[in-house]
Amino acid sequence: MGFFPLDRQLGLGRQGWSERVEQQVVKLAVRGSYGEAIEVYQELVGVSLAKTTGWQRTQERGAGLKEARRRAAEEAWALPKRQEIMPGQVLAPVKCGVTMDGVLVYILGEEWKEVKVGCLFEYETCLEYSRKTQEFQEVVKAKGQSYVAYLGEPEPFAKLLSAEAERRGYDQAQERACVGDGAKWIWNLSSLCFPTACEIVDWPHAVEHLWLTAHLAETLNPAQRERWAKQRKDELWLGHVPSVMTAIQALAQDNPAHAAEFGTEAGYFGRNARRMQYQEFHEQGYPIGSGTGESGCKQLVSMRMKGPGMRWSRPGAENMLALRAEYLSSRWEDAWQLTCAA
Repeated sequence: MGFFPLDRQLGLGRQGWSERVEQQVVKLAVRGSYGEAIEVYQELVGVSLAKTTGWQRTQERGAGLKEARRRAAEEAWALPKRQEIMPGQVLAPVKCGVTMDGVLVYILGEEWKEVKVGCLFEYETCLEYSRKTQEFQEVVKAKGQSYVAYLGEPEPFAKLLSAEAERRGYDQAQERACVGDGAKWIWNLSSLCFPTACEIVDWPHAVEHLWLTAHLAETLNPAQRERWAKQRKDELWLGHVPSVMTAIQALAQDNPAHAAEFGTEAGYFGRNARRMQYQEFHEQGYPIGSGTGESGCKQLVSMRMKGPGMRWSRPGAENMLALRAEYLSSRWEDAWQLTCAA
């Protein structure tokens, strides 16, 4: 099928869509559902479009973007990685953090599968008023978030995240942090991709483990469990992980029916002891929460891909993840050019 000269002059492509129209419709589909994208565009512009065509264009652009990012990640992965900061190395006056998390999405024929989400960000310490204490206190705030997402195993995700870190200048930052929960795959990727980072277990997750441990203690009444958890929380904040482990082991002796569960919890704290020096991290201005990663999972995946009755094919999910990551990273125009070049 050919083009009329006027089509080329107006920038019209297949089925009379200009690139500008296509970009607007795809962007709307990335923000909301395909049906909503068509409806909104029709209301704003007064042009009738086919829902199936909107879906097709979105998938095509997502596939192109996914492939472009995959190629760039493979090329970056092949380059030597810096394993340490060299003496005298000039670093940029910024602080960079990375966090990783996972969220489930329903894939047709496979049921629920995990999407791995990575977030790169800069952070700074600022004063914030606390209504609880009625005083100003120092808090660490994230800014300039950018995202990658991958439906599948850790290694391809690691390549995408490593490439994003290189784009953000992570290795050149004067301070680097990696924050996550206790999942082993997170720390495996951290040591592989970010060996110079200060690793930190998310404080809320660690505290949650204390409360889970306390509830296993059948020999304690509710008030005693609460007191036990609060005492361990104070110890944990100070970095006294061995004391926390000793207290857990004592509960295991008094509650042999849950010995295995207590052993698992003690192992969790033991494996992550060096990542749980919270008072020290706080005083040095490091982020101790992975809220940026959890927010990324919610914004990037849940808000678009876990609506009522939503089911995704694997390619459909992968293409949407590629587009949505770029949209939430505030670089839509640059990403669109990649889809055009693919």
